[in-house]
Amino acid sequence: MTKAADGRLARGEARKTLLLDAAVRIVGEQGAGALTHRAVAAGAAVSLASVTYHYPSIDDLRQATFEHAGSRIGLEFLALVTRTASQPDALPELCGDFTAHLVADRRTDAIAVFEMILAAGHDPELGPVKRLLDQRLARLLEPYVGSEAAALTVTAAMQGLVLTALAPDPARDPQWLRGAVSDLIRRYRATPRPGDSSWTRS
Repeated sequence: MTKAADGRLARGEARKTLLLDAAVRIVGEQGAGALTHRAVAAGAAVSLASVTYHYPSIDDLRQATFEHAGSRIGLEFLALVTRTASQPDALPELCGDFTAHLVADRRTDAIAVFEMILAAGHDPELGPVKRLLDQRLARLLEPYVGSEAAALTVTAAMQGLVLTALAPDPARDPQWLRGAVSDLIRRYRATPRPGDSSWTRS
């Protein structure tokens, strides 16, 4: 590939990231129904043609937005799980810290993911993307909880806890999410087999 082609590819990827960052902000702040090509163009300060070039249909844009928000969260979670490979007993507390971080510091990304999860309930085009995100998280948890079924259950329960925490409640102890997620994962802890090295699987 020539340097010119490399440059065009890099600029194209940068432009898509700019567009999807704007799309995630729109969904996180206004809901999935507010996501349109025109809204993204305005949010990213680019032409409408630039958005439709990369994402010709609204389904393309919605799927890419869902994947982008989910992958940003997922990459952070993958880094966390990787760090616990040599100390698996620390995973419950680290997951509790991570979910609290999502609600406090990555709120827009988290809300965008949940907005798109709800949208997947009546948009069949988003169903496969939602299942893929669930499966990715479950694969990271499976070595700790011992089975795919348990990992998917924990994944769903974690999502429910985070969703509850995203609705502010002044009467609730702000530390409750951290403790609830830690306790949930600890309850599903599988007994490790001697010599089991599956923690590093992703």
